[in-house]
Amino acid sequence: MTTNMNIEYLKTFQEIVRLGSFSETAKKLGISQPAVTFQLQKLEQELGVRLIDRSQRNIALTQGGKRLLKFAEAVGGEQEKLRYDLEQLRDKVSGELNIAASTIPAEYLLPILLAKFKQRYPAVKIQVNVSDSLTVISHINANTYDIGFCGIKPEEKDLTSFKIASDEIALIVFPGHPFAGKDEVTARELEGESFIFRETTSGTQQSLENLLSKAGLDIRHWTPHMVLGSTQAVVAAVAAGAGITFVSNLAIKQCTAQGTVQQVNVKGLRLKRDFYGVYRQERINTRLLEEFIDFIKTEATGHE
Repeated sequence: MTTNMNIEYLKTFQEIVRLGSFSETAKKLGISQPAVTFQLQKLEQELGVRLIDRSQRNIALTQGGKRLLKFAEAVGGEQEKLRYDLEQLRDKVSGELNIAASTIPAEYLLPILLAKFKQRYPAVKIQVNVSDSLTVISHINANTYDIGFCGIKPEEKDLTSFKIASDEIALIVFPGHPFAGKDEVTARELEGESFIFRETTSGTQQSLENLLSKAGLDIRHWTPHMVLGSTQAVVAAVAAGAGITFVSNLAIKQCTAQGTVQQVNVKGLRLKRDFYGVYRQERINTRLLEEFIDFIKTEATGHE
């Protein structure tokens, strides 16, 4: 028996077994049916055994055929492993990175990080889907995206998370509001004000409710004048005089600098929260995702 077995012939043999037809195998591989028969015969000649029982109407493997099928499957598995290992050794990191992110990370944290990552690995393509924090966690839990960024630490045991940044939720009002001339207000003064909130699945909204609850304040005492689906919409509504709100400090820097909204302190209240990177450990099967997670963790550590 010779030792120069053709790997492509092994693949053809596997397709014959899988499809149960020489003609279907030919169609699948884009070759002629005689070519399929020739490759099978060459394997049989090299191995010195019949691989398929030709006395049977359907494709039936002989004992030798069954043994070769196991060998072919093992070779296919080793090929995939080799391809992966060689990919890890390549200097060039490329591919597509699919990210799910809630609004604050997507609009105020990720742009700078992704720009730096693209400078390091220009061949990488990046797509970011923006939604609320609970939807981000749901996407990652369902294995729909490579990695997610949100304002809620996931409770699911199958998900791995790490802190990427901290933020403070601040009270903002429009310039003509009675609070605008004050350095500080009390929590009691907030009762009866027209508040603009994010939806309940928003990480900012959930963090706000949890932090206020820990401070002994009940958000139900405050009137929800509007519920809007993005942070920018909430800030714009406040600037237009529609009400007041608690919002991420990251989202109001430009507006406070321009004077379209004003930040007001609440006596005895400091609302700090964190943002997280979230992923499934088994999803890390490419060098691209390994490099990206290491990069984000390093950048996060450097800004703590």
